[in-house]
Amino acid sequence: MPDKVVAVILNWNCVDDTLRCLRAVTAGSLVPEVVVVDNGSTDDSPARLGHLDGRATLLRLDDNLGYAGGMNAGIREAQARGADWVWLLNADAVPRPGALAALLAHRERFTVATSVQTTSAHPDDPAAEPYVVAAMLPGGKVHPFRCAGCADGVHEVDVVTGAALLLRVPDVVRVGFFDERFFHYKEEFDLVRRIADAGGRIALVCASEVWHKRGGSLSGSSPRALYYYHRNEILYVRKHYRRPLRRLLLSEPIHYRRLATALLRLATADRSRRLGSRAVLAGYRDGLRGVHGATERF
Repeated sequence: MPDKVVAVILNWNCVDDTLRCLRAVTAGSLVPEVVVVDNGSTDDSPARLGHLDGRATLLRLDDNLGYAGGMNAGIREAQARGADWVWLLNADAVPRPGALAALLAHRERFTVATSVQTTSAHPDDPAAEPYVVAAMLPGGKVHPFRCAGCADGVHEVDVVTGAALLLRVPDVVRVGFFDERFFHYKEEFDLVRRIADAGGRIALVCASEVWHKRGGSLSGSSPRALYYYHRNEILYVRKHYRRPLRRLLLSEPIHYRRLATALLRLATADRSRRLGSRAVLAGYRDGLRGVHGATERF
Protein backbone atom coordinates (compact mmCIF):
# COMPACT_ATOMS: atom_id res chain seq x y z
CA MET A 1 0.00 0.00 0.00
CA PRO A 2 1.47 3.42 -0.94
CA ASP A 3 2.12 5.98 1.75
CA LYS A 4 -0.81 8.27 2.48
CA VAL A 5 -0.15 12.01 2.24
CA VAL A 6 -2.37 14.80 3.53
CA ALA A 7 -1.60 18.40 2.55
CA VAL A 8 -2.43 21.10 5.09
CA ILE A 9 -2.90 24.69 3.89
CA LEU A 10 -3.12 27.28 6.65
CA ASN A 11 -5.39 30.24 5.97
CA TRP A 12 -5.65 33.45 7.97
CA ASN A 13 -7.44 36.33 6.28
CA CYS A 14 -5.85 35.47 2.91
CA VAL A 15 -8.46 33.42 1.06
CA ASP A 16 -7.32 34.43 -2.44
CA ASP A 17 -3.83 33.13 -1.70
CA THR A 18 -5.28 29.97 -0.18
CA LEU A 19 -7.45 29.22 -3.20
CA ARG A 20 -4.49 29.78 -5.52
CA CYS A 21 -2.40 27.37 -3.45
CA LEU A 22 -5.22 24.82 -3.48
CA ARG A 23 -5.51 25.03 -7.27
CA ALA A 24 -1.78 24.38 -7.60
CA VAL A 25 -1.89 21.39 -5.22
CA THR A 26 -4.82 19.77 -7.01
CA ALA A 27 -3.20 20.37 -10.41
CA GLY A 28 0.01 18.60 -9.39
CA SER A 29 1.30 15.36 -10.85
CA LEU A 30 0.53 13.72 -7.49
CA VAL A 31 -2.57 14.95 -5.68
CA PRO A 32 -2.87 14.34 -1.91
CA GLU A 33 -5.88 14.71 0.33
CA VAL A 34 -6.11 18.37 1.34
CA VAL A 35 -7.18 19.99 4.59
CA VAL A 36 -7.56 23.77 4.67
CA VAL A 37 -7.25 25.07 8.23
CA ASP A 38 -8.90 28.45 8.77
CA ASN A 39 -7.05 29.99 11.67
CA GLY A 40 -9.82 32.13 13.15
CA SER A 41 -10.09 34.47 10.15
CA THR A 42 -12.09 37.66 10.57
CA ASP A 43 -12.62 38.40 6.87
CA ASP A 44 -14.81 36.53 4.38
CA SER A 45 -12.50 33.49 4.37
CA PRO A 46 -14.87 31.10 6.22
CA ALA A 47 -17.75 31.85 3.87
CA ARG A 48 -15.68 31.48 0.71
CA LEU A 49 -13.87 28.39 1.93
CA GLY A 50 -17.19 26.78 2.80
CA HIS A 51 -17.65 25.98 -0.92
CA LEU A 52 -14.61 23.88 -1.75
CA ASP A 53 -16.64 21.38 -3.83
CA GLY A 54 -14.84 18.30 -2.60
CA ARG A 55 -11.36 19.55 -3.50
CA ALA A 56 -10.51 19.88 0.17
CA THR A 57 -11.93 19.67 3.69
CA LEU A 58 -12.27 22.86 5.71
CA LEU A 59 -11.24 22.74 9.36
CA ARG A 60 -12.37 25.93 11.10
CA LEU A 61 -10.72 27.16 14.28
CA ASP A 62 -12.48 29.68 16.49
CA ASP A 63 -9.32 31.67 17.25
CA ASN A 64 -6.04 32.52 15.59
CA LEU A 65 -3.64 30.00 17.12
CA GLY A 66 -0.64 31.23 15.15
CA TYR A 67 1.28 29.16 12.64
CA ALA A 68 2.23 26.60 15.29
CA GLY A 69 -1.26 26.05 16.68
CA GLY A 70 -2.97 26.15 13.30
CA MET A 71 -0.60 23.65 11.74
CA ASN A 72 -0.83 21.41 14.81
CA ALA A 73 -4.59 21.25 14.29
CA GLY A 74 -4.00 20.27 10.67
CA ILE A 75 -1.43 17.62 11.59
CA ARG A 76 -3.80 16.08 14.12
CA GLU A 77 -6.49 15.95 11.44
CA ALA A 78 -4.02 14.26 9.08
CA GLN A 79 -3.09 11.80 11.83
CA ALA A 80 -6.78 10.99 12.40
CA ARG A 81 -7.07 10.23 8.68
CA GLY A 82 -4.23 7.73 8.87
CA ALA A 83 -1.65 9.87 7.07
CA ASP A 84 1.94 8.67 6.90
CA TRP A 85 3.12 12.07 5.69
CA VAL A 86 1.84 15.61 6.08
CA TRP A 87 2.72 18.35 3.60
CA LEU A 88 2.51 21.72 5.32
CA LEU A 89 1.94 24.66 2.98
CA ASN A 90 1.71 28.36 3.65
CA ALA A 91 -1.32 29.84 1.95
CA ASP A 92 0.89 32.17 -0.10
CA ALA A 93 2.88 29.28 -1.58
CA VAL A 94 2.46 27.81 -5.06
CA PRO A 95 3.98 24.34 -5.49
CA ARG A 96 5.13 23.49 -9.00
CA PRO A 97 3.39 20.46 -10.60
CA GLY A 98 6.04 17.89 -9.66
CA ALA A 99 6.94 19.32 -6.25
CA LEU A 100 5.28 16.69 -4.06
CA ALA A 101 6.31 13.74 -6.22
CA ALA A 102 9.94 14.90 -6.09
CA LEU A 103 9.82 15.12 -2.28
CA LEU A 104 8.26 11.69 -1.90
CA ALA A 105 10.86 10.12 -4.19
CA HIS A 106 13.24 10.32 -1.22
CA ARG A 107 10.85 9.24 1.54
CA GLU A 108 12.77 6.03 2.28
CA ARG A 109 15.87 8.03 3.23
CA PHE A 110 14.51 11.11 4.94
CA THR A 111 12.10 12.06 7.72
CA VAL A 112 11.70 15.73 6.78
CA ALA A 113 12.07 17.33 3.36
CA THR A 114 11.56 20.73 1.83
CA SER A 115 11.65 22.13 -1.68
CA VAL A 116 13.81 24.81 -3.21
CA GLN A 117 11.79 27.98 -2.73
CA THR A 118 11.68 31.05 -4.93
CA THR A 119 10.05 34.43 -4.57
CA SER A 120 9.02 37.30 -6.82
CA ALA A 121 6.07 39.57 -7.48
CA HIS A 122 4.07 36.80 -9.17
CA PRO A 123 4.38 32.99 -9.35
CA ASP A 124 4.65 33.09 -13.15
CA ASP A 125 7.62 35.46 -13.07
CA PRO A 126 10.47 33.71 -14.97
CA ALA A 127 13.02 35.65 -12.91
CA ALA A 128 11.87 34.41 -9.49
CA GLU A 129 14.81 34.34 -7.08
CA PRO A 130 15.64 31.40 -4.80
CA TYR A 131 16.09 32.08 -1.10
CA VAL A 132 17.72 30.10 1.71
CA VAL A 133 15.57 27.41 3.37
CA ALA A 134 18.28 24.97 4.51
CA ALA A 135 21.34 25.12 6.73
CA MET A 136 24.13 23.13 8.28
CA LEU A 137 24.79 23.57 12.00
CA PRO A 138 28.47 22.89 12.71
CA GLY A 139 29.05 23.57 16.38
CA GLY A 140 25.52 24.91 16.60
CA LYS A 141 26.27 27.83 14.27
CA VAL A 142 23.90 28.34 11.36
CA HIS A 143 25.59 28.08 7.97
CA PRO A 144 23.08 28.65 5.17
CA PHE A 145 23.10 25.97 2.49
CA ARG A 146 22.32 26.51 -1.19
CA CYS A 147 22.39 24.09 -4.09
CA ALA A 148 24.48 25.54 -6.90
CA GLY A 149 23.13 22.95 -9.34
CA CYS A 150 23.49 19.18 -9.20
CA ALA A 151 22.44 15.93 -10.82
CA ASP A 152 21.33 14.22 -7.59
CA GLY A 153 18.36 16.50 -6.88
CA VAL A 154 18.67 16.13 -3.09
CA HIS A 155 21.04 17.10 -0.26
CA GLU A 156 21.13 15.96 3.35
CA VAL A 157 21.27 18.99 5.65
CA ASP A 158 20.92 19.68 9.37
CA VAL A 159 17.78 21.83 9.31
CA VAL A 160 15.20 23.19 6.88
CA THR A 161 12.50 25.78 7.11
CA GLY A 162 10.18 27.56 4.71
CA ALA A 163 6.70 27.60 3.27
CA ALA A 164 6.48 23.93 2.29
CA LEU A 165 7.56 21.11 4.59
CA LEU A 166 6.98 17.38 4.15
CA LEU A 167 7.06 15.61 7.53
CA ARG A 168 6.64 11.98 8.54
CA VAL A 169 3.65 12.05 10.87
CA PRO A 170 4.81 9.46 13.45
CA ASP A 171 8.02 11.42 13.98
CA VAL A 172 6.12 14.68 14.52
CA VAL A 173 3.91 12.95 17.07
CA ARG A 174 6.92 11.38 18.78
CA VAL A 175 8.74 14.68 19.40
CA GLY A 176 5.62 16.61 20.36
CA PHE A 177 4.32 18.68 17.41
CA PHE A 178 5.09 22.38 16.95
CA ASP A 179 5.88 24.31 20.11
CA GLU A 180 2.93 26.70 20.31
CA ARG A 181 4.79 29.06 22.62
CA PHE A 182 6.52 30.46 19.54
CA PHE A 183 3.13 31.31 17.97
CA HIS A 184 4.66 32.72 14.77
CA TYR A 185 8.24 32.38 13.41
CA LYS A 186 10.98 29.92 14.35
CA GLU A 187 8.55 27.13 15.25
CA GLU A 188 9.36 25.04 12.17
CA PHE A 189 13.11 25.45 12.75
CA ASP A 190 12.58 24.23 16.31
CA LEU A 191 10.46 21.23 15.28
CA VAL A 192 12.83 20.10 12.53
CA ARG A 193 15.78 20.36 14.87
CA ARG A 194 13.99 18.24 17.49
CA ILE A 195 13.22 15.62 14.85
CA ALA A 196 16.87 15.61 13.78
CA ASP A 197 18.03 15.32 17.41
CA ALA A 198 15.76 12.26 17.72
CA GLY A 199 17.51 10.59 14.78
CA GLY A 200 15.54 11.87 11.81
CA ARG A 201 17.26 12.75 8.54
CA ILE A 202 16.59 16.08 6.88
CA ALA A 203 16.61 16.85 3.15
CA LEU A 204 16.62 19.78 0.78
CA VAL A 205 15.14 18.40 -2.43
CA CYS A 206 16.36 20.71 -5.17
CA ALA A 207 14.41 18.76 -7.79
CA SER A 208 11.26 20.10 -6.07
CA GLU A 209 10.27 23.77 -6.33
CA VAL A 210 7.72 25.94 -4.54
CA TRP A 211 7.11 29.64 -5.19
CA HIS A 212 6.38 31.72 -2.08
CA LYS A 213 5.07 35.27 -1.94
CA ARG A 214 6.19 35.67 1.70
CA GLY A 215 4.30 37.81 4.15
CA GLY A 216 0.88 36.70 2.89
CA SER A 217 -0.63 36.47 6.36
CA LEU A 218 1.67 38.71 8.43
CA SER A 219 3.96 41.09 6.59
CA GLY A 220 7.56 40.45 7.56
CA SER A 221 8.20 44.20 7.80
CA SER A 222 5.27 44.95 10.13
CA PRO A 223 6.10 45.89 13.74
CA ARG A 224 4.28 42.83 15.05
CA ALA A 225 6.23 40.53 12.75
CA LEU A 226 9.48 42.19 13.82
CA TYR A 227 8.51 41.61 17.45
CA TYR A 228 7.82 37.89 16.92
CA TYR A 229 10.92 37.40 14.81
CA HIS A 230 13.38 38.86 17.30
CA ARG A 231 11.65 37.52 20.42
CA ASN A 232 11.54 34.01 19.01
CA GLU A 233 15.19 34.10 17.97
CA ILE A 234 15.97 34.54 21.67
CA LEU A 235 13.42 31.94 22.80
CA TYR A 236 14.94 29.45 20.36
CA VAL A 237 18.45 30.01 21.71
CA ARG A 238 17.15 29.68 25.28
CA LYS A 239 15.55 26.37 24.36
CA HIS A 240 18.34 24.71 22.39
CA TYR A 241 21.62 25.83 23.95
CA ARG A 242 22.99 24.99 27.37
CA ARG A 243 24.44 28.47 27.87
CA PRO A 244 22.07 30.73 25.98
CA LEU A 245 23.33 34.04 27.38
CA ARG A 246 26.92 33.14 26.58
CA ARG A 247 25.91 32.23 23.04
CA LEU A 248 24.00 35.46 22.53
CA LEU A 249 26.82 37.60 23.91
CA LEU A 250 29.81 35.85 22.31
CA SER A 251 28.71 33.71 19.36
CA GLU A 252 26.10 35.77 17.54
CA PRO A 253 27.34 39.34 17.00
CA ILE A 254 24.44 40.00 14.63
CA HIS A 255 22.33 40.77 17.71
CA TYR A 256 24.58 43.71 18.57
CA ARG A 257 24.07 45.13 15.08
CA ARG A 258 20.30 44.69 15.27
CA LEU A 259 20.08 46.37 18.64
CA ALA A 260 22.34 49.21 17.55
CA THR A 261 20.25 49.77 14.43
CA ALA A 262 17.02 49.77 16.44
CA LEU A 263 18.39 52.29 18.94
CA LEU A 264 19.70 54.57 16.17
CA ARG A 265 16.35 54.56 14.39
CA LEU A 266 14.56 55.47 17.59
CA ALA A 267 16.49 58.71 17.54
CA THR A 268 16.65 59.50 13.83
CA ALA A 269 14.00 57.66 11.80
CA ASP A 270 10.43 58.52 10.86
CA ARG A 271 7.45 57.42 12.93
CA SER A 272 6.87 54.06 11.19
CA ARG A 273 10.51 53.05 11.57
CA ARG A 274 10.53 54.14 15.19
CA LEU A 275 7.57 51.86 15.84
CA GLY A 276 9.44 49.00 14.19
CA SER A 277 12.47 49.72 16.36
CA ARG A 278 10.35 49.65 19.50
CA ALA A 279 9.00 46.27 18.39
CA VAL A 280 12.53 44.92 17.90
CA LEU A 281 13.64 46.10 21.33
CA ALA A 282 10.49 44.71 22.96
CA GLY A 283 11.11 41.39 21.22
CA TYR A 284 14.62 41.16 22.63
CA ARG A 285 13.45 42.15 26.10
CA ASP A 286 10.59 39.63 26.13
CA GLY A 287 12.75 36.88 24.69
CA LEU A 288 15.28 37.32 27.47
CA ARG A 289 12.44 37.33 30.01
CA GLY A 290 10.95 34.15 28.53
CA VAL A 291 7.68 35.76 27.40
CA HIS A 292 5.93 33.61 24.80
CA GLY A 293 2.64 33.15 22.96
CA ALA A 294 0.53 35.68 21.08
CA THR A 295 0.80 39.44 21.47
CA GLU A 296 -1.74 42.17 20.72
CA ARG A 297 0.90 44.89 20.74
CA PHE A 298 2.13 46.71 17.66
